[in-house]
Amino acid sequence: MENTTNYKLTISYDGTGFQGWQKLSAGKENTVQGRLEAVASKLNGFETTVTGAGRTDAGVHALGQVANVRIRDGIGSGEIKDYFNRYLPETIVINGCEPVSDRFNARLSAKAKTYDYYFTADRKVSPFERKYVYRYPKETDVAEMAEACRLLEGTYDFRGFASAVPKKKNTVRTITEASVSPSRGIGVFTDEAGELMRIRLTGDGFLYNQVRIIAGTLLEIGSGSMRIDDIKTVIETCDRSKAGFTAPPQGLFLVKVYY
Repeated sequence: MENTTNYKLTISYDGTGFQGWQKLSAGKENTVQGRLEAVASKLNGFETTVTGAGRTDAGVHALGQVANVRIRDGIGSGEIKDYFNRYLPETIVINGCEPVSDRFNARLSAKAKTYDYYFTADRKVSPFERKYVYRYPKETDVAEMAEACRLLEGTYDFRGFASAVPKKKNTVRTITEASVSPSRGIGVFTDEAGELMRIRLTGDGFLYNQVRIIAGTLLEIGSGSMRIDDIKTVIETCDRSKAGFTAPPQGLFLVKVYY
């Protein structure tokens, strides 16, 4: 086996056509990890694993996903970045590539993550937004949603806001920021009408579907289907059935991973 160096990759991708980040056992799925590993293996000349900071679901996007991969020595960062971008599909882009210590692990070394969920209330989504914004069919009270957000900040057991969690799994997480605000757009996409809304969550880690369930809960609070205090009830009881619906994946973006 040749000598290798550990590299940190910063990645953006449109998750629309992918079956999520994680390559499954069969290895035949169209996943982001699978595509990256195929290119890394071709570059190295041997089977290569790419480790991601988070396992985004099918249809979920990333502006700042992070991964680490070992590449054989003698290839520079710029050459690695160019090689990946040459052979990856256009829906995946390597924005940064830098050597890191052998101890760096994109998942285990992560300290916090920020996710954004984009939605618009009771207006038709343009054909250019439909893959990246959720159209919620009811009007929402943003002030109610913002007040509910404050109840999410802190260290709690978030089991009630997650799906399919093993009983013995530690489900205590810390959310340092929960907010809802107008947004002028997503990346290069702009919303001229000024009606695009963004839910932002930053925390030390998130459970399976946690962000999407929180987004669905906040939307139901905004539309009057749930009460603000229902946030407390879900946290206190750890009962998933008391939370809102799981918001669709297309509005969700992994924005940044902190180390």
